[in-house]
Amino acid sequence: MNTIRIIFRGVVLEQFAFIIALLLIGIALQKAPAPVDFAKSLNFFVIYVSLPATVLLQVPKIHFDASALGVILIPWLLLPIVVALVFAMTRNHPPHVRAALLLVMPLGNTSFVGIPIIHTLLGEEAIGYVLMYDQFGTFLILSLYGAAVITRYESGVFHKRLIMKKLLLFPPFIFLIFALLFGEMPSSAQPYLQTLASTLVPLALISVGYSMKFGGEVDYGLFTQSLILKLIIMPLIAFGMLIAMGTEPLALKTAVLESGMPSMITAGALAIAAGFAPALSAALVGYGLIISLVTLPLVAFLMEKFL
Repeated sequence: MNTIRIIFRGVVLEQFAFIIALLLIGIALQKAPAPVDFAKSLNFFVIYVSLPATVLLQVPKIHFDASALGVILIPWLLLPIVVALVFAMTRNHPPHVRAALLLVMPLGNTSFVGIPIIHTLLGEEAIGYVLMYDQFGTFLILSLYGAAVITRYESGVFHKRLIMKKLLLFPPFIFLIFALLFGEMPSSAQPYLQTLASTLVPLALISVGYSMKFGGEVDYGLFTQSLILKLIIMPLIAFGMLIAMGTEPLALKTAVLESGMPSMITAGALAIAAGFAPALSAALVGYGLIISLVTLPLVAFLMEKFL
């Protein structure tokens, strides 16, 4: 029961209240005389400024140890499983719907949602594992796999040279390599990077809220299946894999919770910008955030009982 009660601590309630408020601001702005391509403009700033600043701040904090291997491997092991399930789920749907799910299902909101939730549920000592999962799993998958999906479904062909070009020119990936090579940024630069990084959450969430639609554009059967896969099935699969690997408890719990995070806002933003089922993409990101308030503490509670 202690794990269930912990979710009601003020920090998590405040964090999710802020997230929901930003989504509501985005929804309210649908009624305002917003500029043309308002959401795309916000997405552009997030991808070219906010995310690179976040990478420069977070990547140098990562420290490797033996327990990190399972945490790093899990998102990569889950990727082909989720892709296969998405293909099965969308066999009777148009390509743009499949493309949307291929982007938003494997990629979780493992950083700015993952960090405060896991800090509350598992403690400060789990944050190192969160960063490993996020930077060497989510961010790299977004850069490599995400670029491949966008190239394939935008151009109609799977062009390796175009994929590599997109990858090498994708700002978060460029700054990831830079951060790995050069390490921590000078202390004089960090406050400014923090200011830029802090724009990621509000801008991305407002963009998603602005893109959310309520009505017949969303296939609610597919939407429900997708949420079950993202928030319940993926962490169950991750749990089984990590048990088989013999991963120590804290690393195991962290990786399982990270695998059950709601869909990554940036992945949703990329899907929306590419025109891949925008209403479905935004709904999975927005509603997934709200529903994860229930599923994440439930997963934590069940792991505590089992372990």
